[in-house]
Amino acid sequence: MDSILNNSAALSALQALQMTQQSLATVQNQVSTGLSVATAADNSSYWSIATQLNVDSGIVTASNSALSEGQSVLSTATSAINSVITTLNSMATALTQAQNPGAQIGDINTSIASLGRQLTDAVNGASFNGLNVLNGSQNTLNFVAGYNASATGGSVNVISFAAQALTGAAATTPSTTTTQSTITDPTTITNLATLYAAGNSTNTTLSYGNDVITVAASGPAALTVQSEDLYGNTTSTTYTALDANGNNSATDTSLTFATASSLAVSSTTTTSATSNLLTQGGIDLTGGTGATSTFQIGTTITAANALTAVNQALAAVTNYSAQIGATQDRMTAANTFNTALTTNYSNGVSGLVDADMNQASTRLQALQTQEQLGIQSLSVANQNAQLILKLFGL
Repeated sequence: MDSILNNSAALSALQALQMTQQSLATVQNQVSTGLSVATAADNSSYWSIATQLNVDSGIVTASNSALSEGQSVLSTATSAINSVITTLNSMATALTQAQNPGAQIGDINTSIASLGRQLTDAVNGASFNGLNVLNGSQNTLNFVAGYNASATGGSVNVISFAAQALTGAAATTPSTTTTQSTITDPTTITNLATLYAAGNSTNTTLSYGNDVITVAASGPAALTVQSEDLYGNTTSTTYTALDANGNNSATDTSLTFATASSLAVSSTTTTSATSNLLTQGGIDLTGGTGATSTFQIGTTITAANALTAVNQALAAVTNYSAQIGATQDRMTAANTFNTALTTNYSNGVSGLVDADMNQASTRLQALQTQEQLGIQSLSVANQNAQLILKLFGL
């Protein structure tokens, strides 16, 4: 039925045209921005995930920049240490010559004094952006190394480095600290009970990487674990079995380590004595800070004693250089991982929000054709009113 009040054909054609133009606007936006999900309105889930991934990627990129600065600090220290090692080798050569009959001790002392000043210059010059890990101005440095993303916000990864002093820092005496705590975690208690059941460790000599484990032969059921870190600091931790009332096996004779409700923990840490690496056997190889070098061969310091001190310093400095190198290796590995992680983040974001341009271009052409046909269809539908006029001979 034709009506002059309602043109259903035109309305249908108009609705189809509007839908086509809406789809066309969406595809045109994808083509112009390269994004299929540009706002949360497009796909709230994908947009939210992609936004968080972009944030995480930015943090990881910033971590890599900070890591590069840390690598520069240690690279500067390595260059200075190489100079120090060369100077110490020259000292060892001079001190060996000094032990030869007829050696010109005065000339050798002049050479040693000059070499001592070179040691000081190398150490003081090993500064990058105000950080010097050789002159005793730093203790433990935590270099930013990465980022642990999590649902709760994440945390920054750090690489800890314990700086040692070649010069500058005062000698320290050993110190001991003791802490008390209680373990109630069933898994931890079970793991320690397994150690207790295994008995004393076969290793009885404490060293870095070789812990000593002992089971109490008498008294309350207890397990002691002794460990030593890379810098000679030792920790002795004793775990004593307790029942539900907090009694040990001396009071509760039925209690065993395997049936413990909790463990009393007593941990004692002893820090080793430290001194400047270039001060060995009481001999400051740099010659001190005064106008006249204190490192002179004579009645107080013999050439043999001085050579021993130099060899000890060489060993200590070489060991410290190895520690710096190991930290640099960790930084390089972290840098490589961060770069790969950033690439993964970028690929993930791309998969979530980027438009498929091949598909978009195909749809764009199809929708443009549909739009033209829709306009033509609407034009034809609008001519129905003219046909009604002809029915009346108008």
